[in-house]
Amino acid sequence: MAAWIPIRGWGGVLVIRELVQFPDGRIGSKWMEEVTPATGPARSVSDGVVGRSFLLDFDVPRPAGRLSVTFLPEASGAPPCEFQIDLERKRAGFARATPGGFAAAQKTLREGGAPHQVGDYAVENLLGTGGPFSVLLIVKGDDKIGGSLIDAEIAGRRTLISHRPDLFVSRVAFRTDGVELAKVRIADLVPQS
Repeated sequence: MAAWIPIRGWGGVLVIRELVQFPDGRIGSKWMEEVTPATGPARSVSDGVVGRSFLLDFDVPRPAGRLSVTFLPEASGAPPCEFQIDLERKRAGFARATPGGFAAAQKTLREGGAPHQVGDYAVENLLGTGGPFSVLLIVKGDDKIGGSLIDAEIAGRRTLISHRPDLFVSRVAFRTDGVELAKVRIADLVPQS
């Protein structure tokens, strides 16, 4: 599956996904190995400092509760972004981060949200989160698109992407409520020639 996603009003980035059909007939999506960016060596994110473009991954060994990753700007004035997974409600989404707590829940397509605008939205009925699973997040900051793309893959079965105008990430922060994270790693994207 491929689609252009809007970047400030025009189709600026081509996103390609592999569709996966499960035994119960449901369709999921995952990143295609052939087009996933190469990375440098993985390192700890204990201090939360990152660069403009990186792969962040972590495991969720016991699926319960809620978690978020907040992407903080390198310059003041740009709004931070929160990626959130609510395991009780089987939802995930992107929202403008709020200080001191989780961001407000966003609407799904069924609820009147606008995932096609790749801003703040949610998806529901997450697959593969009933047992241990992994989360992969690619952040690609680019002056040409005027901000960052944040691309997520949950449990190798569900993907979602957001364009964050004016956000160039310099730090990440995690928030958990009843959920444990393990093997949190980060790796810089290797520049393509």
